[in-house]
Amino acid sequence: MPLCHTAQGRDHAKYSPDFWWGIFYLRTLQLCLMVMRFWNALVASIAVSVALPAAPPRLLVVLVFDQMRGDYLWRWEPFWSEGFRQLLHEGFAYRQCFFEHAATVTCAGHATIATGAAPERHGISGNSLVATCCQRLLTGCAEDTAGRPSPFWLQLPTLGDALRARFPTARVIALSHKARAAIMLGGHSPTGVFWLDPDHDGLVSMPGLPTPDWLAEWNRQHSPWRYAGMLWEALLPAALAPPDSVPWEAPFPEGTTAFPHRIPSQGAHFWDGFLLSPFSVEWLLEAAQSMLLHEQLGADSIPDLLWISISTTDFAGHFFGPDSREVLELYLACDRLLGRFLHFLDSALGRANYALVLTSDHGVAPIPEMLARRGPGAYPGIDAGRISLDELVSFLNQKLRAAFGPRAGAFWILPDPPLLLLQRELIRAAGVSPEAVRDSLVHWLSQYEGIGIVVPSEALSTGHSRVLLPDTLSQLLRRSFPAGRAGDILFYPKPFWIFGTEVPTTHGTPYEYDRSVPLLFFGGRFAAGSSAEPVSPESIAPTLAQLVGISLPSATGQVLTIPSR
Repeated sequence: MPLCHTAQGRDHAKYSPDFWWGIFYLRTLQLCLMVMRFWNALVASIAVSVALPAAPPRLLVVLVFDQMRGDYLWRWEPFWSEGFRQLLHEGFAYRQCFFEHAATVTCAGHATIATGAAPERHGISGNSLVATCCQRLLTGCAEDTAGRPSPFWLQLPTLGDALRARFPTARVIALSHKARAAIMLGGHSPTGVFWLDPDHDGLVSMPGLPTPDWLAEWNRQHSPWRYAGMLWEALLPAALAPPDSVPWEAPFPEGTTAFPHRIPSQGAHFWDGFLLSPFSVEWLLEAAQSMLLHEQLGADSIPDLLWISISTTDFAGHFFGPDSREVLELYLACDRLLGRFLHFLDSALGRANYALVLTSDHGVAPIPEMLARRGPGAYPGIDAGRISLDELVSFLNQKLRAAFGPRAGAFWILPDPPLLLLQRELIRAAGVSPEAVRDSLVHWLSQYEGIGIVVPSEALSTGHSRVLLPDTLSQLLRRSFPAGRAGDILFYPKPFWIFGTEVPTTHGTPYEYDRSVPLLFFGGRFAAGSSAEPVSPESIAPTLAQLVGISLPSATGQVLTIPSR
């Protein structure tokens, strides 16, 4: 039967019922396919516009490189090959991160990272604190009134405290080379706080917290003493490195200022060499891996928190200076060790199941002699120097005796930069007004070479500091001290000047080089990229809190909107 028709129309009578059934079947199938395509497109559009929230990470890891100034990641970027390179290429970095306070020291910085607030609110304004309420003028930042290790002076809850309040079975662990760093990060309700104790040849647990059964055996198998006699060798060719030996850097404990450096085999020199070398970083990251495995961090849907603070970079920065070959070589070694640690996290948990933050507690000043002198490895001449505290105290005591008589001076003042405290009872017993002594000291300090900022502490609470100082500087100082805990006088060196002659350089001022730190988010659903938006480490705790669905209302930092992939 021909399957053709004339132009005038189709002769339907010529087609059999089977033919029409086939046409109906094909048309029905086409309609079904069109409906399916439409439905799939509708579902896809809904998935794009109203995406289901991703599951929160099972583990939060906050990695603090003590004294890692914010420019290091970018300044040495060409040298990175592993961990830092991976973070920069696959994580999200904030290029302009600065603490918004002047208390740029270990205890205050770690407390700010943990609480998401400034020292004015969390109470930790330095490594030593004014504690006149307890008949002690100064006390350690991480000890109670009896001198026992404790977060006693920390006035706000930490991220870990909020996590444990919301999820009582969550595990919160902090470990560091330094006790005060671990204690501040751990907060008030951790499940574990650990630090290196040379007297015990390994990690110890904070008193009052249970010591894991596995820790003693781990300490035996991972004794730091296994590094005694080992050689720390340079990774970078000399042609690409800073000068290896300069007059103003301290020698390595074995006695040399040039690579390679051998870890001493005996006594205190061993511990100094170990803690200045990348071997101590390797040891601490091994401890962190063991913590994760033994304590089953990230093993279930309840989020856990692991704080890690690497103190080696602070020790080396003080000892050799930020522009030394030793500090660069230390970070090159950290780059490799961090790469191993990230690989471990990926293997143990999977990239989507953890979120990692890299940051620091403060920056550091260049060695003053490098700024003030000319020559190999030095900057062009800049006004820089150092202030001997012994000479400064002697100068002030002489001035006090000349102004207030021979009984003045001795024991009237207690300097603990940036604080100067008056022994008011002794001053009154001599028939002298403490306010008159304070005003005289402010005048004399302002005339002393190298001093850049002097202000009566009470001016912070009265608002008078705004008259005495620029607004930005006044705010940095006010955010650094709780009410009544700033002593009697605040005094800071000029930019690029430092207090002390014991170490080549230090930190602790409101200047940008001390407040600048890295801030980088990695893992989970964080997208790769960077931002020039000015941010603060105060944002770390509230941002991570939101990430795991908890609140931290006491934090003052903003929640960062980090692009997701």
